[in-house]
Amino acid sequence: MGYSQRVSGNSPLNEVTEVPLTPAEIVHWQFRRRLLGYSVKDVKAFVQQVSETVAQLMEENQSLKEERERLLERLQVYQAIEQQLQNALIVAEKIADDIKRQAQREAELIIAQAQHEAEQIKADARNQYQAELEKIERLRQLQTRLVTELRHLLLSHLELLEKTSAGFIGEEVKLDEEPMD
Repeated sequence: MGYSQRVSGNSPLNEVTEVPLTPAEIVHWQFRRRLLGYSVKDVKAFVQQVSETVAQLMEENQSLKEERERLLERLQVYQAIEQQLQNALIVAEKIADDIKRQAQREAELIIAQAQHEAEQIKADARNQYQAELEKIERLRQLQTRLVTELRHLLLSHLELLEKTSAGFIGEEVKLDEEPMD
């Protein structure tokens, strides 16, 4: 590939060079004239150069087409990978959103349970407080009743003592009045 040998038809020395044949050279190529027309040798050499150039260009074209196909296949692979990555990213974002929503729901549930438990604790504390108040009230009532009963008992004993004391005083007077013999 690359360059082909060229016999320069316009060169009087018929030099052999290593350069590709250009379209302008093909159009402007001049063959040496012979008695009966163009030099068969020059025409064959030119046709050979054109043939080699066309063959070289066809090989290069085929090589470029194959390279293009390989690159397109690689591009398709990369595009498929990119699509898979985008899909994975979308799925990951969806999963992350789902996890956030689930965590939010769980947090709300935990808060609701904590509030319920706090309300239950407060209700239990109120009930216990009320029960303690009722105990205190019962104890006060018991205290009042016991104090009242004790007062009545003491008063009745005091009365009894006073009666008994008055009876002793009366007997003492009688004893004092009796003559001593």
